[in-house]
Amino acid sequence: MPRLEIKSKSTGVVQVFQFADEQVTIGRQAGNDIVLPEKVASRKHCVIVHNGGSFQVKDLKSHNGTWIGENRVLKANLSFGDSIRIGSTFIRILPDEINEAVGEETIAAEIVEEEVEELPQASLDDGVVSATLAARAMAAGPLSKQLAPLMQACASVPKTEGVPESTNEVRLLSRKSQELAPEKAGKSGNTADAISALRQLLFVAFRTRATDIHVEPKANTFSLRFRIDGLMHNVGQITIKMGTSVLNVIKVLCEIDISKKGYVQEGNFAVDLTHRRVDFRVNFTPTVHGQKLALRFLDKGTVPSNFGDLGIGENAVVEMNRICNQDAGMIILAGPTGSGKTTTLYTALKSIDAQTRNIVTIEDPVEYELAGTTQISIDAKRDLTFASVLSTVLRQDPDVILVGEIRDQETAKMAMQAATTGHLVLTTLHARDTVGTIFRLLDLGVEPFLIASAITACISQRLVRVLCRNCKRPYQPDASQIRQMNLEGQSPRVFHDSVGCKRCMSVGFRGRTALFEMLMFNPQLRDVILTQPTISEIRKAAGEWMFETLTECGYRKVIEGVTTFHEIERVSGMT
Repeated sequence: MPRLEIKSKSTGVVQVFQFADEQVTIGRQAGNDIVLPEKVASRKHCVIVHNGGSFQVKDLKSHNGTWIGENRVLKANLSFGDSIRIGSTFIRILPDEINEAVGEETIAAEIVEEEVEELPQASLDDGVVSATLAARAMAAGPLSKQLAPLMQACASVPKTEGVPESTNEVRLLSRKSQELAPEKAGKSGNTADAISALRQLLFVAFRTRATDIHVEPKANTFSLRFRIDGLMHNVGQITIKMGTSVLNVIKVLCEIDISKKGYVQEGNFAVDLTHRRVDFRVNFTPTVHGQKLALRFLDKGTVPSNFGDLGIGENAVVEMNRICNQDAGMIILAGPTGSGKTTTLYTALKSIDAQTRNIVTIEDPVEYELAGTTQISIDAKRDLTFASVLSTVLRQDPDVILVGEIRDQETAKMAMQAATTGHLVLTTLHARDTVGTIFRLLDLGVEPFLIASAITACISQRLVRVLCRNCKRPYQPDASQIRQMNLEGQSPRVFHDSVGCKRCMSVGFRGRTALFEMLMFNPQLRDVILTQPTISEIRKAAGEWMFETLTECGYRKVIEGVTTFHEIERVSGMT
């Protein structure tokens, strides 16, 4: 049977209470199952209900409240390792004493717990205990052994708002928003294990800030990989049987035909966390050894509410806000896949008043739902292309149009004509930088006069990893770096390099920030575009209207100690 560990911070006394019934009452009055000699406790303070492998705490209208971390709760789900607080007394839920049957699956939690206990109290207050309890909470799941190294690595990561504290907080929602849980899976143990495994996988992905999960079939196993801060990380391997079951659960959530495995299949589902909902885009692609799963996180909570949060310079922020309030014009965002273009576009839409302007988006597919906005997903099978949908949208009286991507001449011309006829158009284009955007449009066959008259601004961006504040180390740059950054003759500079620690999972980086290059179209630049210009002629015409190149923005981040010189070289391709 599970146990309750009762620890008084004021007296240091630790007691253990063994669950005997499904419900345990806690309070100051005699007659409760657990009597607390705590002044702030009410006579009947709260109850903990045990139902199978799940627990729930219910506050009984106490005067001083029942607390989980910094939050006062009336009712909350708990897992093994979770604690509640009443005054200075902490009550923690523990599984039955470890025996041989548990074996290897609890090793991960024990290792994490031992490491955390050696850390100073200041670190514990930052959320290390939360990660430890999270590891204990998932110790009995189907993928505990495979995910143990990753849970160890992120045990010292500070607590982040909105990140689940246990697998019970990861509630799977189907395409129709119906919850799918192991206890609802019927008599099939394999199905229940697969659902639990998927919840574990998503739980660890949330804690490590992963943006993509790849489940890749090999000859005898499935390989698990996470994309964290733009780079892939090996997580481990699972059996063919478990991997196939997990993929089938995802197909059920997405309402995809399980029997068809030789086709590309796409869908979506969602996860309901305690304070937010996260959507997922799913793609199954057939390979030599079976279907590969690519799972993309679509988290609205990661979209900044203003341009300043993106990392754009102050002058550029003023210009962006001004452009987004205009009635007409075109903003083009350039950059490779995964450079944050969609995030910037959605930030721009959030800065526009949707109550007074009709905003329509055309996307492939719709990634985030925006309130007050009409969003359309293209579908080539039904002849819903960017060009065909755009021609229809123009008859829907739009004020602002977001075109997910310009891929062909027809879409480019139609979008630019819309920009010159009283619509504000936002779109993306695959190009190296802002000047490359102009040449890419010319290559698509767009007339120079249309480019010159329609475009208001071009923005190129990249995402670079941010140095971990806990372990980055200063160093004196060498002469070649000083020369490359044009810092000769200036006072000595101190750059920073990555090291690696428990906080950043030994990577040296934690999080990402954006580099921006912004080109405003002035009269001189519009005239030059009409003359079949070279790159140098365009840059000369742009003059001060190009606030900062990607190179200059990257070097500024290096000087500020945000990232490393080598990271800028890696991302922007500078040599």
